Amino acid sequence: MTRSKSGLSRLAVCVLASVAGCKPAAPDPAVTGVTRAGVYYEATGSGTAVVLAHGFSLDRRMWEPQVDVLAEHYQVIRYDLRGHGKSVAASTPFQAYDDLGAVLDAVGVDRAAIVGLSFGAEIAVDFALQYPDRVTKLVLLSPGLSGYVPTEPFTWFQPVAEALQSGDVEEAARRWADSPLMAVSDSAAAEVIRALVADNARVWSYTRYDRSPEPPAVARVAQLKTPMLVVIGERDLPNIHGVVDTLVTCVVSARRVTIPGGRHIVNLTAPALVNQIVLDFLQDESMSPMPSEPSPCA
Repeated sequence: MTRSKSGLSRLAVCVLASVAGCKPAAPDPAVTGVTRAGVYYEATGSGTAVVLAHGFSLDRRMWEPQVDVLAEHYQVIRYDLRGHGKSVAASTPFQAYDDLGAVLDAVGVDRAAIVGLSFGAEIAVDFALQYPDRVTKLVLLSPGLSGYVPTEPFTWFQPVAEALQSGDVEEAARRWADSPLMAVSDSAAAEVIRALVADNARVWSYTRYDRSPEPPAVARVAQLKTPMLVVIGERDLPNIHGVVDTLVTCVVSARRVTIPGGRHIVNLTAPALVNQIVLDFLQDESMSPMPSEPSPCA
């Protein structure tokens, strides 16, 4: 099996793309650009905007099984977080949600639906709290949540921490890719995840300049009125399930969907199912913000 210069096996990408119902290996028609802060983005398709925000240590390419499917109906914008993919690393403090806003501004979009996975979902929530008028819908896959206090110890992270302490960022990336958070049973998805994590190994060497909002989202989620879909893999880690429980309890507009047998990177392990769930939610015109219904967490 041969690898492209990006490190991703063409076969693995094509397998995932075909399972998801999109067209693999087609020329990329995306309009590309870079924000003033050096954040790289791509936009394709037309219509209502949908932004895709990837997880930590991955990059915009993790959305390959979703882009063509969504672009048949929407303008799809995906971007690389600071220091990931083609985006430059930060050298001064910044808010990750402001980078998302800068991407929208660069593309010329006032409002968009936001689809985020893991840390990308955390950014999506922070953005919706800061700029509620710019968000039409939220789709949160395996979400993080700023300020959430984990209930389970991160013992699984210890091998990664040991590699970082020894200064071996590439080994840290390998161990991270094999961790329970990132591990999957599907061989094609596993190859894509390992390649993306390896390509972004440099993120483990950076000083973290991104700053969480104050107060954090966990203290303010009851304010969210935007229609929200929360997707969680059945076999995701307990702490992620805890975040989902918090969101669906406190956000009156939230609905939960559980992927049977799914793990953390659900868009790659169950691409066709996730695509249909996301499309159904985005195309459901019956939902609207619910400003009058009180949250039990208020």
